[in-house]
Amino acid sequence: MMMKPGGKKYVFLALLFAALLLFTTVFSGCGQQAKEKIVKIGIAQPLTGSCANDGQMSRDGALLALEHSKARSELAGYKIELVIEDDKSDPKDAAAIANKFAGDDKILAVIGNYNSSCTLAAAPILTKAGIPQISTGSSSPKITGFSKYLFRTQPTDALVGANIVQWASELGFKKAAIIYENSDFGKGLQHVYHELWPKDGREIVADESYLPGSTTDFTPILTKVKSSGADVVLLGSLYNEAALMGKQAKQIGLNITFFGDSSQHTNALLELGKENVEGWHVVGCLDPASKDPQAVKFFNDFQQKFGRQPNTFAAQAYDAMMLVLEGLAKNGPDRAKLQEFLFTVKDFPGVTGKLTFKDGDVEKKLFRFVVKNGQFVAVEK
Repeated sequence: MMMKPGGKKYVFLALLFAALLLFTTVFSGCGQQAKEKIVKIGIAQPLTGSCANDGQMSRDGALLALEHSKARSELAGYKIELVIEDDKSDPKDAAAIANKFAGDDKILAVIGNYNSSCTLAAAPILTKAGIPQISTGSSSPKITGFSKYLFRTQPTDALVGANIVQWASELGFKKAAIIYENSDFGKGLQHVYHELWPKDGREIVADESYLPGSTTDFTPILTKVKSSGADVVLLGSLYNEAALMGKQAKQIGLNITFFGDSSQHTNALLELGKENVEGWHVVGCLDPASKDPQAVKFFNDFQQKFGRQPNTFAAQAYDAMMLVLEGLAKNGPDRAKLQEFLFTVKDFPGVTGKLTFKDGDVEKKLFRFVVKNGQFVAVEK
């Protein structure tokens, strides 16, 4: 059959059109694939307000973990974006941020929150959306078993409080005054102190609470402690208010030993409290003298990148981000598979030690420190 004049031209144009259509389809598909490889990780921390130091530390620890993971071949196909939000230590803001994350189908996980009250406000929303959440600073016992999607790299009040009680009792203290902030965090520690301290001849002689973020005059509370005959103070307080207590205790002549948890194991306590926090006893989760190569690199790189030494919460956020990225590397951007991975984590090598999750709570070694000459000095058990 003979082709009509000009037929070859039409065939050529038809083939060219088909090729262009195929080219467009292929590259459009590639573009779509590239979009599908975008993975977002939410960061919800108190970047302003009374807990800003620890919130900023947590943010920076997460940023460093992402930077350290860029060379991993298993993550080469993903464009990882951090969505950083300021919850201002306010549960209402935390819930609003959680709703924002829940509405974004590219959010794989959330690193946060810091305050227990904020974590508890965000958790139901994130759980409903099936988004794994790793808190970097929440210690309230209310969090234990709250959700199969809720984890934390911060030890529970039960573990920290038990360590504080054991240490203080080993040193022979008998009469304890409890001072705690009226929050999920503070009340969690207060509950542990009440449960464990009144044994072997020990007694609680004062029990005082205050409003976090608004109480600045602790003189009335400290005056009650002074008249109670207490020989030790067990705290459920953050670093800023603890520093104020130290200063005001000196002003009224209250010379007594204070014990605090990991929220006080930060240079911010030393900078704010100065000589007034000399002799303070603090239980912490991070050993600055660690010889572990990963921990040494973390300390050195954090100092170089951010111009300050990392605290416990920087390290716990680093570990949290590393856990999320490990889950991503193993199973891809799948929330359910990430949750399954986190639920079975055992002896994961973190910069705060080997991490194991049990019902979402972390199990790891705690360290003891005493403030001497303006520095935290490790004390062997």
